[in-house]
Amino acid sequence: MRLEDDPETASWLDRLTGDMEDFDWDEGNQTKHAKHGVAPDEIEAMLRHPVLFAGRIVEPSHTEPRWLMLGETDEERLLALVFTRRGDKLRPVSGRPMRRKEREVYEEACRQGEAPAGSPKR
Repeated sequence: MRLEDDPETASWLDRLTGDMEDFDWDEGNQTKHAKHGVAPDEIEAMLRHPVLFAGRIVEPSHTEPRWLMLGETDEERLLALVFTRRGDKLRPVSGRPMRRKEREVYEEACRQGEAPAGSPKR
């Protein structure tokens, strides 16, 4: 996966609070995360904690722009989320546990105080 910086989306993401109204959910994307053992409420909880906005996914390409963020749940479970935007709503595409390298990057950013796409939301 190849990523590009996207300051505009990082700023937009920082304004989200993790409320249900921030998300575009339907039956299709609510059940997709279950195959990775991730519940929709865990994805919503990610935005109530520091997130690391990794960037816009440019490879592989998709018909609709997609982005990657790394964060944690209320239970401190580390998750990666591929998402797209639908207007002002975040539409989760795929939530899963972080891969080893993603976890290392996220934990290092947290240690250095760089984790959120803005300031910590705790």
